[in-house]
Amino acid sequence: MPSIPWLRTSGPAGAVLCLSLMSLGLSGCGDSHPRLIFSLSSTLPGASSLAVPASGVRAMTSPPPFPEITSGDGLIFQLHTVVVSVADIRLELGGGLTCEDVREELPEGAGCVQSGDAPSTVTLAGPFSIDLDSGELSQGEKELRIPPGKYRRIDFVLGEGGFKAHTWLKRGGTQSWTMKLTLPEGTALGFEVPYALAVEEGGSLRVTFRQSTWLKDLSLGACIQSGDLPHTDSELLLDAATGECQGVGDTVREILRTEGALGARPF
Repeated sequence: MPSIPWLRTSGPAGAVLCLSLMSLGLSGCGDSHPRLIFSLSSTLPGASSLAVPASGVRAMTSPPPFPEITSGDGLIFQLHTVVVSVADIRLELGGGLTCEDVREELPEGAGCVQSGDAPSTVTLAGPFSIDLDSGELSQGEKELRIPPGKYRRIDFVLGEGGFKAHTWLKRGGTQSWTMKLTLPEGTALGFEVPYALAVEEGGSLRVTFRQSTWLKDLSLGACIQSGDLPHTDSELLLDAATGECQGVGDTVREILRTEGALGARPF
């Protein structure tokens, strides 16, 4: 195995490989229960913006750049922090599975409910606070583990703190503003797929927030230019927008609430 600066390489080769996988946010060590992961799109937990070429693992010699999102008229915002608190998570089983099929594989903290003719549903109470850029839980919380099975829908509500994305826009040499994208506590979200996703041992079920969609239909540059998007010396105020830009705050919140996806991966 090639030397990796941020990986301790002493000890048995198997241990080294395990540490390497953990550094990249990949499973395969210890508990093999599948994980439920919340993240931005096109990011891997623990390895945001990290390239993994076919020839091997590239050493991380500098911090990864902040993700970017772009408005419909070309303003580029950097995402500095994106955190979400999720609670009352309900995972609908598919493929004809019932609670009896997964009950023996339920990890600690997970349950399963069946009500009448409704599909069986795996539950996680929460709240869980998650850094969406890395996909990692904060405050020393454990991974969200789920039983192997087939899943077709997830529903959850936002816990204390809701959803908060802090973005930064720089224009010219010295002019810059922050802009907050938020959803309040208690907001309900749900994403589904047309067919059941198989999640095996060691795999993951992933909820992705598609950041590329958040601003793509908004002409924020024109709103700033016209004065319809007010700002302080340091912050753009979406909810104070007037004129042709009135309501952009509500538009962004609706996009944040609905533009997500559900998928499965083997790691």
